[in-house]
Amino acid sequence: MTYTGPRSGEFAVVRGVTHPCTFSPNNDRVVLKTKQVDNPDATLFSWHDRYGGWVADLTSADCDRVYSARSYGKWQGHRVAIESVVDGVAAVTYADSNGGWAAEHGFTEVDRYEYRRDVPAAELGDVHEEQRDLGFARWRERTFG
Repeated sequence: MTYTGPRSGEFAVVRGVTHPCTFSPNNDRVVLKTKQVDNPDATLFSWHDRYGGWVADLTSADCDRVYSARSYGKWQGHRVAIESVVDGVAAVTYADSNGGWAAEHGFTEVDRYEYRRDVPAAELGDVHEEQRDLGFARWRERTFG
């Protein structure tokens, strides 16, 4: 298995293959999109002119799994969400409870109570991914009525 780096977003596993997706729980729609040249799976994807790529429109029942993923770590003992890592530099969002500490340690407040900054990726510890099952409520309804 190849490590793809920190992930943030929604994903669907269809026939054992993980795809980035958008999930709408209100109407139970899972939409997969890709702009790769060739159709990744002709039984799932069709060309969408307005998007300019391949699109698959499914329900959560058509998927092995639908989930959200976000990568976290610790920087100087404080929890941060990892947005990306490029050339050894991690873009992080402060994910702990002391905004004053974040402001004192070089984080920029980009929105009320939301602080971001770049840190050396080598300084991150306890890096892990947290996943949340997005189809659980639908599964519980179908299974237990």
